[in-house]
Parts: sequence; C-alpha cells; structure tokens
Amino acid sequence: MAKLDPIDGKNYETEVFERYTVSSGDMDGIHGMSNYQILTQESQLFGFYADTGQGKGGQGGPGTGKHVLNTPGMSMEVVGKGLKVRDEGDTTQLPAKQVIAKRGDIFTVCENGDVIIRARNIILEANGAGNKDGQILINANRMVDIKAPDIKEQGEKILQRATQEIDTQTNLKKDKSNFNLSMNDMDKDFGASVKTILNQVNQQLPKAGEKLKAIEEKGKPLIEKQKNIIQQGIGFLQSDEAANLIGGLSDTAQNVGQQVEESGVVDDIKEEAQELQNRFKGIFNDFENQAKNLAGELDTEKLDKIEDKLKKTAEGFGGIL
Repeated sequence: MAKLDPIDGKNYETEVFERYTVSSGDMDGIHGMSNYQILTQESQLFGFYADTGQGKGGQGGPGTGKHVLNTPGMSMEVVGKGLKVRDEGDTTQLPAKQVIAKRGDIFTVCENGDVIIRARNIILEANGAGNKDGQILINANRMVDIKAPDIKEQGEKILQRATQEIDTQTNLKKDKSNFNLSMNDMDKDFGASVKTILNQVNQQLPKAGEKLKAIEEKGKPLIEKQKNIIQQGIGFLQSDEAANLIGGLSDTAQNVGQQVEESGVVDDIKEEAQELQNRFKGIFNDFENQAKNLAGELDTEKLDKIEDKLKKTAEGFGGIL
C-alpha cells in the first residue's frame, strides 16, 4: 500500500467547501507533495508543490518547488490596461508581462492547434547566455512563408540548399561580390555524388530547342485527342458514305462546269471558279498533311486512294473550264 503521509513529517490539512477543496500535504499527485492546492468540482487545479530534486543536476540550490495551473478550458490573462500608449517609432521597453527563467528552459507546446504571436514589433534574440551558443532554429513539415516589403539577411556565412529546385523571381537583380568560387568538390562539402547530381540535372533540363518536360507532359493529352479526331476523319473517308459523298461532289462539279460553259459566260466567272478550286485544294491538302503524319499507323494503300479521290474532286471545280 502506498504511503500517503507528508514527507516533511507535518500534518495533512484539508478544508472542503461546496465547490472546491483546499488542501496541504497531498501525496497522491504527480507533482509531488502539495504545499498549497485548490481543486474545483470541474477538475481545475491550482497549486504550489514542494521540492522534488528534479533539475538540480547535483549542484544543489535553494529548491525546485513547482507551481502548477491545470484547467480543461481556456486560461486567460489580461494585463497592462493602465500603461501608456506609445507613439509610432517609440522602441523603449514598457513591460506589461514578464516571464523570466533564471535557469532552465521555457516550453510553449500546442499539441493540436496553432501558436499565434501578434504584436506591434516582434524581436527574437538568441544571445547565447554569455557563451558561444545562440541559435534560432525553425522547422516546418510543409512550408515557411515570409512576407515583408523589405527582407534582409546578414551573416558571415549564408548557405541556401534545395534538394529539388530553387526559383528566384524578380524585376531587377543586383549582384555584388568580392569573390565568386564554384566548388567542384561536391562529395566533400555536400555529401552528394557528383555523378548523381549531373544525371539529375540532365534528366530535368532540356537540350536547346526542346520543350520543358512539364510542358511536354501537359501537351500529351491534347496530342492524343487530336490524333483521335484525325483518325475518325480518315475512318470516315474510308467508308462507303464518304465515297458516295466524294463521287457526288465530282458529278456536281462536272455538271456545274458544263452548265457554265453552255451559258457563254465562261470568261466572266473563270477567275472565280479558279479561286474556288484553289481553296478547295487547300482544304484537302491541309487534311492530307495531317493524315500523312499518322501514315505509320494507317493503311498507306487506302490513304493513296483517298488522296486520288480528293484531288479529282478538287479538280472538278473549274477544271473543265
């Protein structure tokens, strides 16, 4: 059975009220023995706890007593209402709340939510506490987005490294450097294989005159769609319906030419008929060129027959004039 007597040998004290309990000397909490503790009917807890030795590290000290506030809802502090409102540009210190850690760390942990810091100015300073430390580390799983009219980076050494790509977009770029050095010893400095990097670059960057891979990939569905349309058109031309249509156009052309010749106005409309003939030839020539692009996938013998029929039909318009 666990021993619940206070470790300091003093008596346990408790006072029970209707909605809360005040106690001292509790030994059943995870924080150690309570010096003063309030527990409400909604499991809200506020207490001060005796030294447990945690964090002393063998160097001793006046004690490591704890202060704990635990509530299932929101904890809010409103401070500084009576302080003055500073003018724009006034950077003098005017503390409204201070959290000072003489030693140790300060943790702000939000397990399932966001941490928002909003202020007139925000200053992050890592001074190293008098030694050579002093780091600011920012890690994000998805994105780090920095926006400001003026962004400055200053340092003795600045390293930018991307495992995939770096995009720089600007209207004006000014470079000023005392010395530029291109490092060839990538294996030593970056821990990467030069051959692997070159292969990656060769795979991603197109040669002169070639399209970017992203554009080529986006255009593939359009090419397939256009090929399907052309194949459907050629399939129609190979059908009996298309043959009848072409034959009808040829007969019509001959009849029109014969009627025009008999009317005695050949010289007046010969120029118009020739223009119509040329336009008709242009339409079929354009279609013929598109069809030839797919000649490797079609029956070339049937394609030649279609070409002959189209030429004869085009020649029928004005050809006998």
